[in-house]
Amino acid sequence: MVLSRPILLHAPLMRTCFLHIAAVVLCLSLLCGCAGMQRRPPPSIDQIVEMAKAGKPAEEIVRELQETRAVYPLTASQIVRLHEQGVPDAVLDYMQNAYAESIRWDARMQYEGSYWWHDCFYCYHRPVIVVPR
Repeated sequence: MVLSRPILLHAPLMRTCFLHIAAVVLCLSLLCGCAGMQRRPPPSIDQIVEMAKAGKPAEEIVRELQETRAVYPLTASQIVRLHEQGVPDAVLDYMQNAYAESIRWDARMQYEGSYWWHDCFYCYHRPVIVVPR
C-alpha cells in the first residue's frame, strides 16, 4: 500500500534539526578560519640580501618584515656587512628599530605584568626573532 500524502514534520522537530545544522556549519566555519591563521615564516638575512640585490624597493622589503613580525638582533658588524652587500638604509633602520621596540615591549610586559598576567601568551603578539648565522 502506497501513501500519496506527504509526511509533514512537526515544528519542534524542524527547529531542532535546523539548530543542529546551524551548529555544524558554525563549527566548520570556525575551523576553516583557524586554518588560515598561520603566518608565513620571516625571511632570512640571506633572503633580505637577495631581495635587495634583485632591486626590490626598500618599502616592499620593510612591509614584508612588518607582515611577518620579524625581529633581527644584529650586531654592528653585521649591519655594516649588510650595508656593504647592498641592503638599503631604510631596511637596516627598520630592522634596528624593530629590535629596539621588541626589547622595550618585553621590558614593559615584565614590569607591568602582574601575578595573573606574567608572561601571558595571549596578551600581546610576540615578535619572531630571527638569529642570523
